[in-house]
Amino acid sequence: MVLLNGINTQQIEIADRGLQYGDGCFTTALLIDGKPQYWPSHQARLENAVKALAIPFQEWKDLNDWVKKACADIQEEKAVLKVMITRGSGGRGYSPKGCSKPNVLITSSTFPQHYEIWAKKGIQLAVLRSRLGHSPLAGIKHLNRLEQVIAKAELDELNVEDGIVCDMQGAMVETTASNLFWRVKNTLFTPRLSCAGVEGIMKMHITKCAKECGYEINEVEAEPSVLEHADEVFITNTLMGIIPVNQCDSYTFTSREALELIGKRLKAC
Repeated sequence: MVLLNGINTQQIEIADRGLQYGDGCFTTALLIDGKPQYWPSHQARLENAVKALAIPFQEWKDLNDWVKKACADIQEEKAVLKVMITRGSGGRGYSPKGCSKPNVLITSSTFPQHYEIWAKKGIQLAVLRSRLGHSPLAGIKHLNRLEQVIAKAELDELNVEDGIVCDMQGAMVETTASNLFWRVKNTLFTPRLSCAGVEGIMKMHITKCAKECGYEINEVEAEPSVLEHADEVFITNTLMGIIPVNQCDSYTFTSREALELIGKRLKAC
């Protein structure tokens, strides 16, 4: 299913700046029985992104109507909904001058079933050679994902489920498509994302629930070697939820203490 500004279509203008320059933003939501989970957080992410990118989009009521229209056609118990906002067509070269009609593209796809296997069995990570550059757009889920594409291409050559990506100084940022947490005793650590990476919606909710469960939360700049001292490691995003990590390179982890407590808290909210 594809909706462009609420209309079923498989076509978009070649001149759309999302295609030409990655000029736009997106969010990806888990659908359960046709209902997008954490939708207010997803809309807030889009609102913050269009403001940061100076995209003149204000039609939030229309967007919500189009999301409902897209969800109404989905029959699966679990599915994936992706909402993109581009600056639309116009402008000369990189200049956005004259771009006054943003486009909203909504697509749905099947839920990745391997996430359920990962949640039960846990996964193995590797520290990737690929790096993320520092950016003034850090935290925003904009449409330019070339760094993630390169990281995924490297991951495809390895016999592990996911990989940790560091910044140019060697500090951990995230995995190829999720946020990273590790626990040492009663403290949860997660990479500081002020210079690179994406502020995940599930990360935000997990941070809140972890505090309610009595854990201290520290956002830090840290190299992968700190995982040697971790009691527990897990990764998160809105589709996969919380995934336990069994191993990262030569480091192994067996505890799921925080994961289980926070998971129960999330379900209760």
